[in-house]
Amino acid sequence: MLHRIKLKLHPTAISIGSVVVLALCGFNNQALSVIGNTKNETTVTNYSPRMAAFLATIRWAETGISEYSSYRKLVFDGTFNDFSTHPKIKQCARVSGRNVCSTAAGAYQMLDISWNDLQPDLGLKDFSPPSQDKMAIEYIRRNKAIDDVESGNVEMAFCKVGKVWASLICNDYNQNPKTIEELTKYYNTQLALFNKSKEI
Repeated sequence: MLHRIKLKLHPTAISIGSVVVLALCGFNNQALSVIGNTKNETTVTNYSPRMAAFLATIRWAETGISEYSSYRKLVFDGTFNDFSTHPKIKQCARVSGRNVCSTAAGAYQMLDISWNDLQPDLGLKDFSPPSQDKMAIEYIRRNKAIDDVESGNVEMAFCKVGKVWASLICNDYNQNPKTIEELTKYYNTQLALFNKSKEI
């Protein structure tokens, strides 16, 4: 369920890098979308409807769901509860006929090396849902896909970030990626929900 709230952020609570990323993604400090799940846990998404829908689609492609519980997913099995830092739990499984080991965790299945790379750059204090969103946004920015997302050219955007997320198109990871038809269908459903929440 989507709700609309008003929230102001104190400038010192956001790192310089985060301010730049938020500005690029259509941050509006007057109204923020909130996503909740059946346990009434919430995460704030302070992005445009197009960016929020794009992020939700990546969460779904990577974890099978886009709700709050996706932020707690471990790569192959189970969940984690401590958001103080990346869980750094290594798991292994057979994927497409070969053994794959990974520390991927959270809604965007970030590796521990991704955390080590982005945490200091973005000034992240934890691995909470908002921090995970910021990490995803930073990879979208680094792959020059933000303009594509915001202009609605999501097929190009999915391709540009395909080398970051194995579940997307335009990569050769051979880890059962979603098709562009599946991605755009889910994206369009999410976009309609975020646009509707914006009207409330």
